[in-house]
Amino acid sequence: MKERVKRVRNAADYGYPSTDIAALSEKALKVTRRLTEQYGELPFSSKDPMSMLVEILLSHRTYDAQTDAAYDNLLKHFGSWEAVRDAPTAEVQETIANVNFPEVKAPRIQAVMRQITEERGELNLDFLCSMPVEEAAAWLNRFEGVGPKTTACVLLFSCRLPILPVDTHVHRVSIRLGLIGKKVSADAAHTLLQALLPNEARGIYNFHKALLRHGQRICVYDRPRCNRCALNELCDYYKTVVKPQPDQLNP
Repeated sequence: MKERVKRVRNAADYGYPSTDIAALSEKALKVTRRLTEQYGELPFSSKDPMSMLVEILLSHRTYDAQTDAAYDNLLKHFGSWEAVRDAPTAEVQETIANVNFPEVKAPRIQAVMRQITEERGELNLDFLCSMPVEEAAAWLNRFEGVGPKTTACVLLFSCRLPILPVDTHVHRVSIRLGLIGKKVSADAAHTLLQALLPNEARGIYNFHKALLRHGQRICVYDRPRCNRCALNELCDYYKTVVKPQPDQLNP
């Protein structure tokens, strides 16, 4: 009988790819500065936390243009979040029919709104902005369908609290750059990446927006456009996968 060979788990794939955390932190700052110079610094959102929560819940697996249209449709049709909360679910679903999975999002948004109202007496999340970030995140993360990314988006974008959202673009670009290991999950990436950044909202926001836009435009999922990338000398993916190796040059 053939003896099974036990695979050795490479810890670096599931955490930081290097033990030199200071160097990784410096790399994250260089990436942020360079991409922010390239794409420009964006202002924080003017939406209140409740409005931001609705927007992010609508945005799951949906393009930005569809999300924006559905958000506008809700306010145009119902006039207020209280009216959305109290409307027939089928009517809310029809109003956001342009997003993906409206049959899931409509009842979920209403359920979250009702729970907030029951607990707080009103449909308002402004109080989160004056809470310590850990407490605010724990409070918001309890709701069905509100995970780490949604929580961080609301608290960073609207409250300007120092917490990092990691979406699919930030996750992919961070792995390719070598800021985190190849097998780090998106949820685990929140904590690992934030530990590399200064504990202040603007720097975290710039990092998030920089990697988001870079992932949408250059470091795309299929066939990343490395020939147009300003980060090649900082990028592990470019150095190990894209750049020709000596044995390839001299077969």
